[in-house]
Amino acid sequence: MQKQNQLLRHAAAVALASSFLVGLLPGLSAGLHAQTMDPSSVLGDVTLPPPEDVSQNFPYGITGKTPPSLTKINFKGQKPYHKHRINLRVFQGCPQVEISEGGRLWATWFGSNVQAERAPYHQDQFSVISTSGDGGKTWKEVFVFDPSELLGGGASDPMLWKDPEGNIRFIGLRNIDFKGKDEFATSAWEFTMLDPENEHTAWSPPRLLGNKNISVMKPLLFPDGTIMRSMDDFKLVGKRDKVRIRFLKEDVDGTPIFVSEFPVDNDAVFAEQMPIIRKDGSLFTFYRAKNGQKFAESFDGGKTWKLGGYYPMQFSINTKCILKTLPSGRVLLVANDVQMKQENGRKRYVYTDKQGNERELETHKTARTRMTAYLSDDDGETFTHRLLLCDDGQISYPSATLGNDGAIYIVYDQGRGVIGQHTIFLSKITEADILAGKLVNEQSFLNNIVSRPSDQGGGRREGDSL
Repeated sequence: MQKQNQLLRHAAAVALASSFLVGLLPGLSAGLHAQTMDPSSVLGDVTLPPPEDVSQNFPYGITGKTPPSLTKINFKGQKPYHKHRINLRVFQGCPQVEISEGGRLWATWFGSNVQAERAPYHQDQFSVISTSGDGGKTWKEVFVFDPSELLGGGASDPMLWKDPEGNIRFIGLRNIDFKGKDEFATSAWEFTMLDPENEHTAWSPPRLLGNKNISVMKPLLFPDGTIMRSMDDFKLVGKRDKVRIRFLKEDVDGTPIFVSEFPVDNDAVFAEQMPIIRKDGSLFTFYRAKNGQKFAESFDGGKTWKLGGYYPMQFSINTKCILKTLPSGRVLLVANDVQMKQENGRKRYVYTDKQGNERELETHKTARTRMTAYLSDDDGETFTHRLLLCDDGQISYPSATLGNDGAIYIVYDQGRGVIGQHTIFLSKITEADILAGKLVNEQSFLNNIVSRPSDQGGGRREGDSL
């Protein structure tokens, strides 16, 4: 009943008329892409061979369509010296968070025992799935997505999200070097939890989603149960005039409906777009660009997109931010509250304090700090309320989920390969906290540790070369 009420409230919000960002930046050029594409032309043919096919029977005949698996760890009876234990880990980052209907928290991120992130195949990287049954106070790593046994494959950019039915799904992005002879060298696979209240839940068989990165940003849920997944073709990053930024619209049963795309924007790096539905039914998204966040709009359900240029407020410069519409109708933005100025060929990183004064960053001079939660009362036109979550070092890559009690859970990483850091943090806040600009809810907290290898004998050490 609660899920039905949430969908009804969402549908009612979409039906309200409102005007927003049209003409926000009239001086900037805008573009429309007026076509959608057959999903298979973008994602590849995701039909799996029959079960008896050699490619479906590991360890023989490995191809890009050989299914991956999840490995259970830290269970009763397991030997303590397994290869994924945290005291071997020297690098980790890019977390995601989700919560079950019963309040169990789940988080995922990728890491390595031997190196920092190395694209494009990410060898020696795996994704960790961790869980908390006490509201985020303590955590236990319970599964690993590790493709290394399949021709040395590596994992990158994992995802946890909750579908319209309330099921928690995990997406593992697998990368195998097939020497250019397999279109699924990069492949996204999705597993569904069968019992998310159980720390060692069973999982559905993996579903092949496609040969693009579909696991960085949570899908957008529509009131009718359809979803829209954000995609980016990372193989084309840095290659000018190539279309990379796309969306996959899926029916309620997972059947692809269409793929749409942005016009080419050579300012975009790893776009990491995450749309919301505005009150007039149109879609709005930020996307990552070299000098801040740009924005785009769609007025036909995501089939075509109009680029609007750089958003007037500068934040999350060439790094990830997230957008989410809250049950109240306000829009949540979690981003790095840092601005950049060029003076005499030098970059200055600044922020505006509560009194409206510009302050230069002194300790951590980087665009990736001052992780901040913002709220918008006007459908994303402005973000006038803010709460600083963390400014302790290099902080990046937020993810958020909502509890049934209105709590907002946010994770982000700190210093992925920095000695003594490589930490995953969790903050629990409410709208009231953001509106007040400080914690006012007695259940709220900032920067609880989800994972820090150096606290358990791991982590990068002096002399280590990553």
